[in-house]
Amino acid sequence: MKQKIYLKPVLLQLLIVMSAFLLAGCGKKIEVSVQDMYTQTRMAAPEGATVREILTEAEIDIDESDKVSPSLDTKIMKDHEEISISRHARASLVVDGEAADVELTGGKVKDVLSQSQITLGEHDCIDHDLESYVTDGMTISIIRRLAVSITADGETKDYLTEAKTVEELLSSEGVALGKRDKVKPKLSKELKEGTKVVVKRVDVKEVTKKETIAYQTRTEKSNSMTVGTSKVTRQGVNGEKKVTYRVTYVDGKEDGRKAVKEEVVKKPVDKIITQGTKPKPKPASSKGKGKKVVSKKKVYDCDGSGHGYYIIKYSDGSVKHQDF
Repeated sequence: MKQKIYLKPVLLQLLIVMSAFLLAGCGKKIEVSVQDMYTQTRMAAPEGATVREILTEAEIDIDESDKVSPSLDTKIMKDHEEISISRHARASLVVDGEAADVELTGGKVKDVLSQSQITLGEHDCIDHDLESYVTDGMTISIIRRLAVSITADGETKDYLTEAKTVEELLSSEGVALGKRDKVKPKLSKELKEGTKVVVKRVDVKEVTKKETIAYQTRTEKSNSMTVGTSKVTRQGVNGEKKVTYRVTYVDGKEDGRKAVKEEVVKKPVDKIITQGTKPKPKPASSKGKGKKVVSKKKVYDCDGSGHGYYIIKYSDGSVKHQDF
C-alpha cells in the first residue's frame, strides 16, 4: 500500500514558484539587481518573472512587514531593473540610560533620531553611525556629554561630562568639598553646555592678639580754683587686652573676622582735668571811674613832717590834690 505524501503549504508555494520560474527560463533572460539594505545581488532572470519569483530564486526571505519596490506581483520586463527591499525593524533607543522602543521600515539611525525628535549635541556620543541601517533588535545608545569647567584650588580644568548636576560633576571628577566650602552654581543646579563651576575653599581659624584699651578723659570740679581756669591733675594711661577672633579665610585670603573672647590684661587709667568753680573777685570801685590817671606827683610839706600831697592828673585834663 502506497503512503500519501502531504506537502506543507509554504513548501508547496515554493515549488509552484520555482516551477513557474523554470518554465519561464526557456525565454529571454534579463539582468536584475536586488538591493537588500547593504547587500546587492545581481542575477539573470526570465523576462516577465514577478518580483516574488525573483526573490524566491535568489533565496531572499521577505517578512510581511518589509517593503519591496516594485511590489511582489510586478512582472520585470526590462533589463537592468532594480528591486529594492526596505526591512521593517523594531529597535531600542537608549538615551542616558532611559530606553524607548522604536519601529520603522527601511530606516537608518539618523531616521530614528529624527522620528524621536532627538538632536545630538556637539559632544554627545552615539554607538552607531548615523548612516547605518536599523536592524531588528538593534539597540541604539546615546550618551549626552557637556563641555564644562571646574575652578578649584587655584586652577581651572575643562571636562566633557555625562553628569546631570553640579553635584554629580564634582563627584565624578573627584573634587571633594569641605563642610564650609562654597560652590557656584549651587549643587542641585542642572548642567548646561559651557557651565562654569567655581569652588571656593573656606577655612575658619581662631586668632588671638593684644590690643590697646584707650584711656578715657573725665572732668572734676574744684572750688579752690577760679571759674574759667583748669589743669590736668592726672595723666591718662592706656590699658591692654587680649582678643580672640574667629577668622574666615576664602581661598587662603581673609574674608571676615568676629571677636569671640576678650580678656583685660591691664586696665586703663583715666585722664583727669580739674576745672575751677570759685567765683572771680569783683573789681574795686574808684572815684575817677571813667577817667584814667595820667601822672601822680608827690609834694612834701616844708615843715619836715614827712607829710605832703599828691598832684594827680587825669586823662580828661582834670587835676586832683590828695594828702598823704
